[in-house]
Amino acid sequence: GDVTGISQGDVLGISQGDVTGISQGDVLGISQGDVTGISQGDVLGISQGDVAGISQGDVFGISQGDVLTGPVDSVDLRNSTFESMGQIVMASPATLRSISVGDYVSVGGSVAGAGWLYADSVTVSPDPYVPGASEVFVTGLLSSVDLSTGTARMGGLVIDYTPSLGASALPFGTLWQFSGIQPTVEGVLVSDRVLAK
Repeated sequence: GDVTGISQGDVLGISQGDVTGISQGDVLGISQGDVTGISQGDVLGISQGDVAGISQGDVFGISQGDVLTGPVDSVDLRNSTFESMGQIVMASPATLRSISVGDYVSVGGSVAGAGWLYADSVTVSPDPYVPGASEVFVTGLLSSVDLSTGTARMGGLVIDYTPSLGASALPFGTLWQFSGIQPTVEGVLVSDRVLAK
């Protein structure tokens, strides 16, 4: 009927319908629908849809979807990785054989850690990459932020986010996306758009 809970000891509720939580001790919630978090102790969240983080200890986030657009700086077949935008991208051997240094690529996949991405797909653009003119994009975990200079570091990439300060929030939190241009190869990303994930 209208009562949709089970309560015993420290177990506060299991319910269905509009209320979708399980709470016990330090476990704050497991839910479905619009609320998609699991929280227990130091585990802050696992979520899907628009909220895209897993946080526990030193592991700060995982996000799926488009995670990078930029030039391929190096390919390491032995370790099944390539580098782009200061990020190490893990990819299949078949993917690595299909790309070359200098290719302008878009990566669909997930954030594996600070400076690390996992590629589910890599698409090579038919257009050449032009430093300072081609749009670049990167999603990841910040290694550091220097508010005094308006710069952030994401893996091996230094980001100047001062052009975006008029329209965006300061980089603070778990997962960030930066879009802009990279005037020199493997240089600073000058970001005019910043988005917290």
